Amino acid sequence: MGRFRDLFIWELGDSLRLLLFLLGVPPLTYLLAVGYLRAQWDVGSVSSHLPPVFTAGSFLGSITALHLFDYPSLSTGFWVLLSLLVAVFSVMTFRYDRENGYALSVYSLPFGKSEIFTAKVLSALVLSLLSLYVPLLIVDVFPNVDILEGIREIVFTERYLYLLVFATYFVLFSLSVSTLFSVLLENMFLAFIASFFFLVLPFFAGLSWPPFSFVPMLARSLSWASPFSTDWLTWGLVVPALLLLVSEVMFTRRDVK
Repeated sequence: MGRFRDLFIWELGDSLRLLLFLLGVPPLTYLLAVGYLRAQWDVGSVSSHLPPVFTAGSFLGSITALHLFDYPSLSTGFWVLLSLLVAVFSVMTFRYDRENGYALSVYSLPFGKSEIFTAKVLSALVLSLLSLYVPLLIVDVFPNVDILEGIREIVFTERYLYLLVFATYFVLFSLSVSTLFSVLLENMFLAFIASFFFLVLPFFAGLSWPPFSFVPMLARSLSWASPFSTDWLTWGLVVPALLLLVSEVMFTRRDVK
């Protein structure tokens, strides 16, 4: 276990991927904040048309609660950039060592290919999830420090848990697809382009395919749809697991290229 931990930390500590993560968080946070401001504008528009008796106390608070965490579903640019960043993490994790000529040194270490694959996937997954959760944390908390107790109550509700699960499905699906292309294709640029065409292009074509089919489910107005239903579990968890399994089989059975 300690040996695998060292391998994982070594993979996670890649300076170039960490730099991309640090450069990616500010624009992701900005795009998410734009959606937040749109949601707050909607709250303000609704409250401005209410009679004075409804604009105080718990009624206005309930309106704010209903709209406060709708904003992730409004931030289309955030999800496009996040899917591309996840693809970059995956492609660089599996292709950068090969294209820069030190893959043979990595595979000469006393680790099995399955261990190396697992460490690579986990390192890319950690960076991808941090790219999702850090902007969410910043935009949820920092503008609402004065009502932090109320925000904490909302965050620990079942509906907000559903939001996080659907968002995590988005990352898992994007990661599994880009990992498969990274293992399948022997060129880093081609692997990224293939990931882009499979993940992002259907969204711009107006198709409701994963991972972007998860985004509308982030709205609290659709919170009745459980992410733990069979359909959503299949696309958000089972399909990514199968794609990663196929990637591992290809990774372990191919020569270092």
